[in-house]
Amino acid sequence: MTGRERTLMAFRHQVPDRTPFFEKLIKSPIADLIVGRPSVAHNFVTRMELMEAGDWHALVEGEARDLADLVKRLGMDLVELKTNLHPDFERPRRTGEWTWEVSEAIIRHIPGSPWTERIPKRPLSPEEYEADLIAKLEEPWQPPDPSDDEFYVFRRVKELLAADGLEPAIFVPLYAMPVCALPRPMLEWFFTRPALLHEYYARQSGWVLGMIPRYIALGADIIGAGGDLAHDGGPLISPAHYREFVLPQVREQTRVAHGLGALVTTASDGDLWPLIDDLLIGSGVDGYEEIDFAAGMDLRRLKARFGERITFIGNVDERFVLCRGTPEETRAHVNDVIEAGWGNGGHVLMCSNCIHEDVRAENFRAYMHAYRERFGLGNLPPVFAWEPDRAVLRGYVIR
Repeated sequence: MTGRERTLMAFRHQVPDRTPFFEKLIKSPIADLIVGRPSVAHNFVTRMELMEAGDWHALVEGEARDLADLVKRLGMDLVELKTNLHPDFERPRRTGEWTWEVSEAIIRHIPGSPWTERIPKRPLSPEEYEADLIAKLEEPWQPPDPSDDEFYVFRRVKELLAADGLEPAIFVPLYAMPVCALPRPMLEWFFTRPALLHEYYARQSGWVLGMIPRYIALGADIIGAGGDLAHDGGPLISPAHYREFVLPQVREQTRVAHGLGALVTTASDGDLWPLIDDLLIGSGVDGYEEIDFAAGMDLRRLKARFGERITFIGNVDERFVLCRGTPEETRAHVNDVIEAGWGNGGHVLMCSNCIHEDVRAENFRAYMHAYRERFGLGNLPPVFAWEPDRAVLRGYVIR
């Protein structure tokens, strides 16, 4: 059974041979450890050096090989693919060991830490910032028109995996309906400038609707729609505002994707219980990702309530268990998540968001071993480079 077949069976609520496995984003340094080299996609220093050199082909080819190797070495059943950097990107200029400069900002990596910061050269006042946002919305809207070069990584990953006889399901993130990521002035617009906020969301949705056919024509199986809505205390907006501003756009994106034969998922961290019926049923989506274990999104409760309709992707806790727990606690937690999601398909194993910079390598390894042991898949391949030369990490430390 291919990864794609296993995933589609889970979405059809049939029982596959095992729970499909997916991590849609694995950052450095974990990505570096897995591929055994600095990850072009996620190692900040390596990526910035290639950008400074203007080596577009090395960037996109390296990114494609990183993504393909992550799928192969971890045995993932899905792969996240999206557009890549345009060949005419702005080349940064190195100004220090960990610092680069572009036309509008200074970009700095803090060595030995997971953090990178972007510092504007000319910070705008709150009034200037809001005026700039409004001015952009007053400009004529342009539909998306990506070049073929921007799909290089998408096509190349498919080629590399097919050469090894692998066919994962292809997941494309088109999260363009944010709430949590809105700048402060726009959060106020829910009350002060609702017409302008409607225009913003309509334009964002127009971009998604323009991109969906391109991706599906290239082979996308699943479209990720929506955007972050909540934190541990609940949604950042009221259910009424969600139904007015966000839900109609996600519903239309779902309708278009379904009409072209693709599945649709929605995603957000945080406590989503106050919105859960609208989010999962009112939107018409097929799945829900980033199921935030730490925020109280209990997978057993979700399966009991929506298990006949929705496929759940995630629930391994990357906030506390993978960062602060022991390998033994990680194994027990992963097994519990698998058990909670089992039955009638409808579950893909993944963490609650992404494998980020603070995840402990030993816990990620325990996560992988727990999954493989559960389904009799044997040990991880020996190429899984857990103790590389420190040069592989390029500015990161193993936690």
